Amino acid sequence: MEHIKNTTKLIGIKDLNIKIALVLKHKSHIEVRAKLDYPAPACPHCQGKTMKYDFQRPSTIPILDVQGLAAVLKLRKRRFQCKACRRVSVAKTNLVKKHGQISQPVWTKITQLLIEKQTNTDIVNRLQVSVSTVQRQLNAFTLKDNLETLPEILSWEEFERNKGNLAFIAQDFKTKKIIAVLENNRQTTIMKHFYKYSRQAREAIKVVTVDMSGAYIPIIRKLFPRAEIVLDRFHIVQHLSRAMMTTRIAIMKACDKTSLPYRAMKKHWRSLQPALSFLGEA
Repeated sequence: MEHIKNTTKLIGIKDLNIKIALVLKHKSHIEVRAKLDYPAPACPHCQGKTMKYDFQRPSTIPILDVQGLAAVLKLRKRRFQCKACRRVSVAKTNLVKKHGQISQPVWTKITQLLIEKQTNTDIVNRLQVSVSTVQRQLNAFTLKDNLETLPEILSWEEFERNKGNLAFIAQDFKTKKIIAVLENNRQTTIMKHFYKYSRQAREAIKVVTVDMSGAYIPIIRKLFPRAEIVLDRFHIVQHLSRAMMTTRIAIMKACDKTSLPYRAMKKHWRSLQPALSFLGEA
């Protein structure tokens, strides 16, 4: 547990050299005006003595929400001029990365929300940052590929990301360990990734589980010549369920809406699919 002693720490600013001068509450957000200032350091170029010069124009830095409203920090940084080489340097702070304009607490919050599987759009709306900012943080979670081995049973699946675009994921069927996450589900992208593995590693795969689309089957045979292709149970049950539903509706349309068969099939439709329910639970 950390004891918070001042207002800057309360809003996630741990740099004691930042002093808040004014706080303005607008209808849509809260604006915090502050200055970054400390004694003149040695010149970073020639290590000579520097003197305080002036302040930069305010930098707009998103910070964590205050009172349920989006908050921005208008930070003016002190500039220093070297007495020897006359070069000008700017005060530094650990609140933002070098050449960055987003505070570290916001980066931490983005990471937390990504771990919680929040969508990029939700994170953007919540933290008032751009989609590219969230995507950069997501890309930072790179998987270290072990290109020497592959599991005996590999699962392929596609998932939705970023406004309906489909991405690709592969994982170990037994351990659920993620093997690869690719930005799209194109065949060229998948083949380019798995061709990084040696032929010996690819021939070690015995089974690949996929959905029922059939689009992956040709490239699986090229990539993993010794693997058997198995349709995963979820999609089989889903396909059977849709077929049963279509058949039931077709029979109902042939019946009179006031007849007993029509009313029975409409009200008790779940009882017509006990086998499918059993398969789904197995």
